[in-house]
Order: sequence, then structure tokens, then C-alpha cells
Amino acid sequence: MKPPTNTVFETKNSSSFFSAQLLPITQNGGFDMTPTCRVIQGDALEVLRSFEDDTFGAIITDPPYASGGLYTTDRQAPTSVKYTANKTNNPLPNFEGDSKDQLSWMLWSTAWLREAKRVCKKGSPICIFVDFRQWDALKWAMQWADWTVKGVIVWDKTEAARPQLGRFRNQCEFILWGSKGAMSMKRNVPVLKGCYRYQTLNKDKLHQTQKPLALMRDIVKIVEPNETILDPFCGSGTTLIAAQHEGYNAVGIEVTKEYAAIAQKQITETLNNQTPPTTSPVTNRSSVVGATA
Repeated sequence: MKPPTNTVFETKNSSSFFSAQLLPITQNGGFDMTPTCRVIQGDALEVLRSFEDDTFGAIITDPPYASGGLYTTDRQAPTSVKYTANKTNNPLPNFEGDSKDQLSWMLWSTAWLREAKRVCKKGSPICIFVDFRQWDALKWAMQWADWTVKGVIVWDKTEAARPQLGRFRNQCEFILWGSKGAMSMKRNVPVLKGCYRYQTLNKDKLHQTQKPLALMRDIVKIVEPNETILDPFCGSGTTLIAAQHEGYNAVGIEVTKEYAAIAQKQITETLNNQTPPTTSPVTNRSSVVGATA
């Protein structure tokens, strides 16, 4: 099921949609092939349970890592203290769900990954950001939830990332990726790189752990045309905006109200200034990537 333009994205129990909230989207003109985008403010696991089976064509997401502290008191610290250089006066809101220990995080990941698998179509790709501390826990959770783990993508954050005298830089983060069961070798997707090099610029950030838009535009290209991408932890909406630019439909879930509002604002502004979707370099696609009917 693809959410039609200018309508509410339906769930299997919209009348009792927990505390989740569909934030309205306004469009100022635009193109006939402008993709539909939605933000749902609510708990990811609860919202996932409300979707119908076999709804989405991909999961691309950056969940809280819960890796910013060794001890309980460290993990309970605000996310600005754990993940940013500006620890006391950071202008960006702290985000929820980052205080779990590793076992709790793995069990929680397994729970949402099971629901994510249910709501995805057969063969759908999944891409999840992770750091070196939670790599093993995420891989176990993906397998426990019955996803097929296919490999790892490296994000090289450049030499600007975290220089520490006498140590190797923490210069890379990772994306574990896989699929719901077998993935056809005849998918309408080009050959993609396994390593991407993009610097994070703090002046561009609207979220404490925001990923570069250019990186996310590359990652969403794993998805076949005309599909809908689900990001269960959409933060300030970068994945959704990347999907819009590349011609996909997208749905994002975000538990932190401040970030759900930021994501909605960003998406609305992108739609209101939308340019035609990117021209495809793949010869067997239509002339527009992700062109919608």
C-alpha cells in the first residue's frame, strides 16, 4: 500500500492510535510526481504495531545508540553531554530513548525489528546506523528478528571527526544492512558504493546526531522506484527529505515532540520548494527515479 498524496496515512487501527499524532502537510503547488511524506509523533514500537502487514518497501533509520556511557549514571546523562562538544549550552533539544544498557537495547531492538519486518514487503532492504559499541548487539537483534544480514556500509566522517592525541580517530560510523528474506539480483537499483565520505557540519545540524543529507540521498538509492520508505526514528527528518529529493514516498516516526515538529517543518519547506525528482543513471528505470503514478 502506498499512501496517496494529500491524504492521511492509514493504520490498521487509526481510531486508537495511541498518543501518536499525524502532523499535517501543506503543499504550495509542486509537481505531479512530488512524493508523499508523513511524520507521526509517537513511540516507534507502538506505531509500528498499528501498521498493516507488507506496507513498506524499505526501512532506513538511525535509532538511538544508547552507547554514550559505560555506567548507569553516564547513560542517564542528557544526550547533549554524551554526544556533542557543546555539552552544557547546546541549542538542540535532547532526544529520548538513549539510556538503556546493552542487553536492554538489544532486546528493545529485537522487538521493533520484528514489527518492522512484519510491515515490510518481501525482499525489502533495511539499513540501520550503528557505532562500534553496539555493532554486535544490533547484528544479533537483526538475526533474532529474522532479517537476513547482508553486510556493512562505512560512513567516513573525514579527518574532522573527533581527533584525540595518541589514539586512532573515531572517524567512522557504520550501517548494518540486510533484507526481509531473499533479495532479487534483478532489482531496479544500480550498483552502490560500500563506503561514503561526508563531513558533518555543525552549522547545518537540526539534531544532535544528524546525518548529512548528501549521505542519506546516497543510502536511500537502495530502494526500488515507487516504494515507500519507513524511518521509525526519523529525528529532524533527514531520511525523509532525502527520500523526497530522490523521488520516494516516506513515513517517519519520532517520539520526541520537538524533533517531530522540526522534521515536519523541514519536510513542508522541502515540498514547497520541490524541484523535479533526480534523473536516474540506470538505463532500465523510467526517466525519473521513483516516479509515482
